Amino acid sequence: MKITECLVIDLDARDLVDLKSSHRCTLSLAEFEVLKCLVKHVGEVVSKEALNAAGWPGRVVAPSSLTQCMSSLRRKLATQEEIELKNIPRYGYSLCIVDTGGLKEHALSVGDSDKLSDGEHNPSVIRPAEEAQISTRVQGRKRGIYRWLSLVGVFVIIASLHFSGGLKKAVNILSLIAEPEVASITERNFILAEKPSLMNTVQLDNQSSQQVPVGHLLDNWFNYDAVLNNSSEKQIFMYDNGRYQSIALCNEFDKTCGDNQPLNLVRSLTLPIAPLDIQWLAETKLRMEQVTYNKILLDQFEGGDKGLIEDIFRADVYYYSASQNVVRADVRLSLIFDSPNRGRLVAAACITDDLLKEVSIRYQFSGNFKLKQSKVDGKIVKTFLVDISERSFTRPQILSKESATIYREIRKNVLKNESMVLRQLYQDDDSGVWMLPLWGDTMVWTHREQVML
Repeated sequence: MKITECLVIDLDARDLVDLKSSHRCTLSLAEFEVLKCLVKHVGEVVSKEALNAAGWPGRVVAPSSLTQCMSSLRRKLATQEEIELKNIPRYGYSLCIVDTGGLKEHALSVGDSDKLSDGEHNPSVIRPAEEAQISTRVQGRKRGIYRWLSLVGVFVIIASLHFSGGLKKAVNILSLIAEPEVASITERNFILAEKPSLMNTVQLDNQSSQQVPVGHLLDNWFNYDAVLNNSSEKQIFMYDNGRYQSIALCNEFDKTCGDNQPLNLVRSLTLPIAPLDIQWLAETKLRMEQVTYNKILLDQFEGGDKGLIEDIFRADVYYYSASQNVVRADVRLSLIFDSPNRGRLVAAACITDDLLKEVSIRYQFSGNFKLKQSKVDGKIVKTFLVDISERSFTRPQILSKESATIYREIRKNVLKNESMVLRQLYQDDDSGVWMLPLWGDTMVWTHREQVML
């Protein structure tokens, strides 16, 4: 299979062959099939899905497999200056070949116009070494010009957006493009409280694909048999962002979640694993949840709302550590859709802990959102980009050591953002699973209600 005039793929030997130097480079089976797919579509953008299907037919592999394969191919093609393997962010790859044919034809025509006998020198004839140097210089100048023109174009676009008031909107759109998407939702069966259960492990496309054993995720729990003992299947969504691990557990799952109070837990991964008495937590939850601090008033949405449906999601999320103190985040989301992909959102969280027994932190943000949907491992993933128009933050007078963890997260990752990304990974009539900006991205199983405005 021909790639360029001097580079071919030996289909029988599965080698990459440089005809100039007669050098052969062996390709792995995945590299062989992926490169063939790129060559068949040279100059086009080939999606990650198509390349995965070519390199690993009939298999489910981690996103990093394709990344490693492309890195290896780049190394093996490094000596081929006319070939570029371009990464098209969030979509796929493209094999591009720099066209040097025009320069070569010019060199040949000059040589042909004044042929000399063997051994004679004609200064008008461009020899191969000189031709390569000229080609390199020309390509370098072209890249420099293109780079300069690109910078000028970017500057002009930014200036026009700034003076037209569209810069913020453009930045928010770019932030959605740059935001990592959900790469996989891996299902694993296990037994919890002697009942069949299902773990859904969520990973983003900027994370490694390490699989943590299910037993390790729950091996710090004890006294949970009485709390979780029922005949229903349990279903869990888990997310690990490298600093915090969050688990959202529905204790009564039968095609939909029938649990009115799903268990949402967060713990730090930078501290020693803390034992958690689930029976003690259940009693603490019951006591702390007697008071609801967080209410979103329906008049947040003004005018023109008659006949619209408001979706309200609420949940209590608990951060625990080695101490006998837990931090509770009383979370509310309120959404109104103006169209299938656009609407308005209000999100609020009241933070309390069992030690101080009062509201120490409250934050809220609201704005218009744009919805993007995708399908990952058979599950619908909804990504909401929120253009924040209003925000409020109650600074605490006093903080416990445990509640300081979420205070730092909100100050660092929430308050300074002009836009916010929220993800929904599951929804039924009575519940929904969200990734919310609490301790980083925190997995939360919420109770759902609908209100007619």
